[in-house]
Amino acid sequence: MTPGDVEILEHLAFNAWPALRVVVQGGWILRFADGYTKRANSVNALRHETGGQAGALERRIDDAAALYARQDVPCVFRLSPLMDPGVDAALAGRGFTRIDETIVMRAALSGAPAPGGVEIAAARSSAWSRGYMAFNGVPPALQTVHDRMLGAIVPEAGFATAMDAAGATAAFGLGVVEARHVGLFDIVSDPAKRRAGHGRRVVEGLMTWGRSRGATHAYLQVAATNARAITLYDALGFAEAYRYHYRVPPA
Repeated sequence: MTPGDVEILEHLAFNAWPALRVVVQGGWILRFADGYTKRANSVNALRHETGGQAGALERRIDDAAALYARQDVPCVFRLSPLMDPGVDAALAGRGFTRIDETIVMRAALSGAPAPGGVEIAAARSSAWSRGYMAFNGVPPALQTVHDRMLGAIVPEAGFATAMDAAGATAAFGLGVVEARHVGLFDIVSDPAKRRAGHGRRVVEGLMTWGRSRGATHAYLQVAATNARAITLYDALGFAEAYRYHYRVPPA
């Protein structure tokens, strides 16, 4: 995948999972969302950079760190292939820990029919938010921040709910369509009903929904350690596009 292709998917994902506040510093975008999720609270590259001078990169890191300190949240860096490799080296030298390697996967959308038992709403309901937060184990105190982020999505979004055979809620997911792509985010199943195919039905339902909105491709992000999910996505036609990881400051 070329840097230009990576840039497209990165920008789509920024729009699909918005921060509450952003600051652009040169070729970086600093995202802030009251500390909820690293994706929305991290320094990211907007365009491909390489060969930066060590002194200049150190100053840029200092400038970013100062803004995160003002917001009283850790200065986390999300290092995609667009980020100058010198930044990763500089952060390692400062004692920043590398964590959470993540794979971005992409698939061409086929004409497969929509699975049964999946409803996709154009607007987020309070029941969707409460159920999603419960399945994900997110503290209730953070639901307001989460809902504000979802309310800030500008492209068309689809809020998916999968039901089990008894009609009870079994899984949730979010799809966001822009530029002929549908991004799939935070697919989560009821912990008591996992490994029953509910998450797969959410993914298939959102892929079908995205195709009906003009998307030709789907993309998603998955932890590199989540072998079960990667196997599922492989079976659905997804392939690795690129990887990223985070650097978090020393305690």
